Amino acid sequence: MKHLLLTRFQGALIGGNIIYLDRYQIAPNQLLIETIPALKKGITNLIDRGKFDPHDWSQQMFLELADPQHAIVAMLPLMLFFHDDRVKLRETLINVSHGWQLDWETCSSAVAIGYIISRSLTESFDPRQIITQLLDDMTNLHPLIFQELSTIERLLDRSSSLHRVAQRLAATPHPIVTPTLLAIYCFLSTPEDFSLATRRADRLDDRSQLTQALTGILAGAHNSLTEIPLNGYIATQELPQWLALGQNLLGAWAGVDLQHSFSGNVAAPLSVAAPQVIQRRS
Repeated sequence: MKHLLLTRFQGALIGGNIIYLDRYQIAPNQLLIETIPALKKGITNLIDRGKFDPHDWSQQMFLELADPQHAIVAMLPLMLFFHDDRVKLRETLINVSHGWQLDWETCSSAVAIGYIISRSLTESFDPRQIITQLLDDMTNLHPLIFQELSTIERLLDRSSSLHRVAQRLAATPHPIVTPTLLAIYCFLSTPEDFSLATRRADRLDDRSQLTQALTGILAGAHNSLTEIPLNGYIATQELPQWLALGQNLLGAWAGVDLQHSFSGNVAAPLSVAAPQVIQRRS
C-alpha cells in the first residue's frame, strides 16, 4: 500500500479545509468551516457507537445542515466508514439522502464522490478507468450525472483544458452536480498532485467552495495527509482534533477503540471489539 489507511482518512478530513490561492497563499474554506459541526457530530457518533445507526445518525445531523452543499460534505464520515464495501456504501448514502430529503441529483453526486474515495482507499484506483467503473458499478445514478460523467471521461481522454471542461458543464448548471463534476475533473486530471489539483479548483471562474472542498477531499484521500503542503497543514484550524478524529474513526471502522487505548503517557491495553467484528460490512 502506497499510503497508510490512517493518513488517508486524515488526508480526506483535512484536505478540504484550505483553499490554495497559489504556492504560498492559502485561505480557509468557508463552506467546510460551516459544515464542521455536522462533520464532527457524524464522526463522533460513528466512533461512540462503533457502527452506523441510520435513524440516530440522520436525526442528530439534520439540524446542523443548512443546504445540500453542506449535506454532501457532511456525508464524508460515511464514505470513509464504508469504503471497503461499495454496495453498502451506495445503499447508506442513498438512505441518508432520502432521510435528509435531498434531491436525486445531490444523492447521485454523493455516491460518485464516495465511490472514488472507496477506490482510492482500497488501492483499486485507476484514473483512466475510474469513471467507467463508476458508471458500471453504481446503478441508478441520475441521468444528468450519468451523462455528464461520460462527458468528463471523454474530455479526460482528450486532455481537455479545465476552461473547456467548465464551459461544457456550464451548459447544464446544477448547484451540486456541476461543482461535483468539476472537482472530479480537477482530481482525475492530476491525481498524484494534491497541491496542483486543489489550486486548479481555485482557478475556476465560479470559485465554488464546494468544488474546492470536494477536490481537496478526493486528493487528500488518495494522496494522504503526507502529501498536503506544509503551509496548508499547519494552517488547518483545530489540526490536533482533526488528526484524532481521523485516527478514532479508523479505529471504529476496524473494531478497535483507539479513544481509550492510551491514558496520558501510560499505555493501556487496546479495547478490541467482539470476534468477527473486523470484517466487510454487510
